Amino acid sequence: MMIPQLHLSRPAVVLPDAAVDNEELLGRVRKSFRGTTAEWAPIELGIRYAFDRCNSKMRYLEEDATVSPGEFATRAATACLEQNGVAATDVDLLVYGGIARDAFEPATATEVAGQLGATPLHAMDVTCACAGLIEALHVVAGYFALHDDIDTALICAGEITRDRVSYDFQTIEDVALEVAGLTLGNAAAALLVTRDLLPAGGARVLALQHKTFSEHYDLCRAPVDGHFVSRSNELFALGVHVPGEIRRLLSTVGWMPEDVDHYVFHQPSESMVEQVLNGLGARPRAGIFTHSLFGNTASTSWALALDYRLKQGSVQAGHKMVLASAAAGFTIVGAAAVWEDR
Repeated sequence: MMIPQLHLSRPAVVLPDAAVDNEELLGRVRKSFRGTTAEWAPIELGIRYAFDRCNSKMRYLEEDATVSPGEFATRAATACLEQNGVAATDVDLLVYGGIARDAFEPATATEVAGQLGATPLHAMDVTCACAGLIEALHVVAGYFALHDDIDTALICAGEITRDRVSYDFQTIEDVALEVAGLTLGNAAAALLVTRDLLPAGGARVLALQHKTFSEHYDLCRAPVDGHFVSRSNELFALGVHVPGEIRRLLSTVGWMPEDVDHYVFHQPSESMVEQVLNGLGARPRAGIFTHSLFGNTASTSWALALDYRLKQGSVQAGHKMVLASAAAGFTIVGAAAVWEDR
């Protein structure tokens, strides 16, 4: 199936008010620790090592327990509609691609649509770990190809961790399994997908790609009831697969890695992004690094990276970009696009 004409808007992102640094999180873990001072030392060292390796410095965490992921995503969706001059009633399709949700049913997308006043429309959730928001773009492309009456879609996510992150580290094994949770941040993001370029400009999507290496499904897990755990060393080692998949995506549009002006990647750690860029032989300035600013905000992290680069004013008409996320599963999802101004 040929990809239909598809434009991705500027993202709208929303952060919680509470900024939390590494020392605050270490304090939370230390408060929960029940061993001796000597036993605490290697645990603190392990956590600090992880922060240094990822270049984790700051993240924003939602403290209001009454805010649902759907409400959080609605804030970003509202801002996205306003900044692009689109009415909620013009949205034909709404896809929620976040990990966080507070109910099995209804679809979180219907909550967002209801709060926006976007009705009638198609609404659904897509789950693909940290790749969910880009996977939502794939779903929209399919709907656009199949339904001529759909002209405007909105993709969004509201990532809130709350009690899914454990501060109860009692052993080095706890550090190995749970330290990745301390690098997580909360954020909501929303983008419009339209057949025609919006007045504020956007990215013309040229190609989409998805690849899952399912034999590694058990390395990272956010259970229905429990804490997030990740075998980070093993998971990060799978980053060697990413450059090859990005090259495969680039080959479909006839680009070389050095042709790309902006690599808009998921931000699990700065070292992971560097590893992929080095593996590609990309131009250093093409990489975007926002992990130190916001932490790993799951499915929304690439949208925050794009928003950051756009606000820097370094994105120009004709610039080539790659949007990509590697996610638990192990799944790699990407899109190739060219920025256009009106």
